[in-house]
Amino acid sequence: FCQFIMTPINQLMRAIIEDQKEKYEKMMQTLGITLKGDDKNLTGKPLMKRTMQIWINAADTLLSMIVSKLPSPRVAQKYRVENLYEGPMDDEAAKAIRACDKDGPLMMYVSKMVPTSDKGRFYAF
Repeated sequence: FCQFIMTPINQLMRAIIEDQKEKYEKMMQTLGITLKGDDKNLTGKPLMKRTMQIWINAADTLLSMIVSKLPSPRVAQKYRVENLYEGPMDDEAAKAIRACDKDGPLMMYVSKMVPTSDKGRFYAF
């Protein structure tokens, strides 16, 4: 991890902060990072931020993680129905939720998220 991920990131960021233009331009070219337009005039922290946005795009990374780690609604609803629906588990609504049936009855779930003392955790009501 350190050799192939952290060290290159650290070297690139250090070269940008220390304004070693020749070094960071060569590294960026090797990594396939291409600056366009006004981005070419950036220096220091703004250049570092823009470089990371291009190289390791947070939106693409987050979407990739969601797709690869979260179950599909069709799979998830089978075990989530008991937490989402308070009615009888054998009625039409529960069956439609469990089957993820688009033709089932229209339902809406409203929750209130209350932060806990643990950072990043919430109680849902």
